[in-house]
Amino acid sequence: MFKFDAAFRAEFRENWLVLAIAFLTFMFGFSMPAFTLPFIFPEVIEHLGWTREQATLLASSKYAIGAVCALLVGRFVDKTGAWLSLLVTVSLGGVALLSFLWIETLTTYYLMGVFLGFASGGTMVAIKVLISRAFHHSQATAMGIALMGSVVGSVILPFAIGTAIDAFGWRWGIALMSTGIWVVAVPLLFFGLVSPAMSFGHRPSKAAPGSVAAETPKIETLRHIATEGRFWLIGIAVFLVALVDQAFTQHQVLIYDDAGIDRAWTEIGISAIGLFGIITRLLVGNILDATSNRGLAILWWVLSISVVMAFMLTNPIIFMAYIVFRATGHSAVMLDTVTMTKHVWGTNKNLGTLLGTYTAIVSAGFAVGPWLMGRIHDASGSYASAFLLFAVIPILASLLIWRVDPVFWKQLKAEQKAQAKEAAEPLGTTAGRTA
Repeated sequence: MFKFDAAFRAEFRENWLVLAIAFLTFMFGFSMPAFTLPFIFPEVIEHLGWTREQATLLASSKYAIGAVCALLVGRFVDKTGAWLSLLVTVSLGGVALLSFLWIETLTTYYLMGVFLGFASGGTMVAIKVLISRAFHHSQATAMGIALMGSVVGSVILPFAIGTAIDAFGWRWGIALMSTGIWVVAVPLLFFGLVSPAMSFGHRPSKAAPGSVAAETPKIETLRHIATEGRFWLIGIAVFLVALVDQAFTQHQVLIYDDAGIDRAWTEIGISAIGLFGIITRLLVGNILDATSNRGLAILWWVLSISVVMAFMLTNPIIFMAYIVFRATGHSAVMLDTVTMTKHVWGTNKNLGTLLGTYTAIVSAGFAVGPWLMGRIHDASGSYASAFLLFAVIPILASLLIWRVDPVFWKQLKAEQKAQAKEAAEPLGTTAGRTA
């Protein structure tokens, strides 16, 4: 059953505005720089005469920088706050898109890949911290709603950029994709920066007196955290599932082609996974808020089942089930780090650095997965061996995450039960006196 209890309602009522800002920032500030790349490549190949390798190397520079940036921005967030970090990273994405008005050389082209890497990796980390500091009981659900903005952006972008390029040419068409950044995202982020009501985005928040967050016995240092087994259990687990998730994302067209699926159905399948992602982000977030690491372990099994289904995609029923399971597993991968970091370490002052570290680890998994699947395919001549391996990997990750004790999440649950019991006692006393 979908959970939306009193604690959820109170947090959403108090912080709906920051959630709306996060949604729109993902939609404009994150999606536009992140999803414009495939449309840039054919234009620079045609108009600047570059090779396919030269053109697509922009993506490599972006993702490599994104992993490093996640670490740097995480630390920057801890020192200065999420709002300022978001203003910087989102603006860099806008500058990168505008720069295509003047780019003529590969040097400046790859420099924009650095900007895009900061925009992508930095924005993701900063929003994770922002949501984690604003929401406690409903954190994963809130993050799932915020991430819907990136899905909506990815649906709108192909139509918007195609229309813009046809109407204004490729340089202005790409540059115009920054409009939403300057008109929507940046003003909203500046409002968050100056708003007293959203000061939790300025610096590590101070929990309200009497809450379990305020009563956390100690603030663990990064050095101490890095020596704990749970730190590495989470890191290894999220790396493994990220590897599987991105392998299937990058190879999905090739997988469908090898299965003999018509290109029209391939496009429908990929679009359907994106559309189902809108729903599954909300549902998966809600499941994680209610069940923490145990629910995440089960959701990673769903990812494993989707891999097994890839053997039978020519069956129409299996094909439709694969879309649902794949979308669900992908949503779990998108929400696992932000959920487990908060559920284990709570309002730790180093939350940004922790989320940055795990985001970098996930980026490493994203980089390894597609390469490993391609290597196995080239060695064996088919995807069968890769499917077998990648079906097992999420199960191993689920066993690791099952062992992680979500201390802060348990404290929140205990506090919630105590408050409910305390609220019910006067009613029981009054009833007894009446009798």
